[in-house]
Amino acid sequence: MKRILSIIVSLSILTLGLLVTAGYASGSGSKGWDRSYQASETIGLWVMNHQGRYLGKVQDLVFDPDGHVIFAIIGYTKFNWRLIGENSVAVPFHALVYERHAKQPVVRVDISLEKFQSAPRFTKADLMDRQRETEVYRYFGQQPYWTEGGTAGGQP
Repeated sequence: MKRILSIIVSLSILTLGLLVTAGYASGSGSKGWDRSYQASETIGLWVMNHQGRYLGKVQDLVFDPDGHVIFAIIGYTKFNWRLIGENSVAVPFHALVYERHAKQPVVRVDISLEKFQSAPRFTKADLMDRQRETEVYRYFGQQPYWTEGGTAGGQP
């Protein structure tokens, strides 16, 4: 009897582990956002890519009419030998992974520096233009929650 109970418990733990792994693989996991966050805790966070390059800072958050956080606005300065300019890029919020570090928390996004700097620029005219928002999501390899197959997971 103890052996059967032990096997059942082991299978239950294995199944739970597989479900959690599948959830993260499908993009429905929390991706580091382990609790509710205030906007003030998110705005100002450094944004890095997975290669460890700093991309900019979270300047603002964009909400849709349903209350979903759909974008984080990342501000960065592009240095050129002739030009210094401030730019803003809208990154789908669900593409950001929150990480705690010893010194300060950061958010990461899976994109190269070059692709990030070539991303579509954010303008206020783009707000609430679903076609434009969908283009930005797809640029970052994300499926918008409002399209078939998308998830509404873009909230902290």
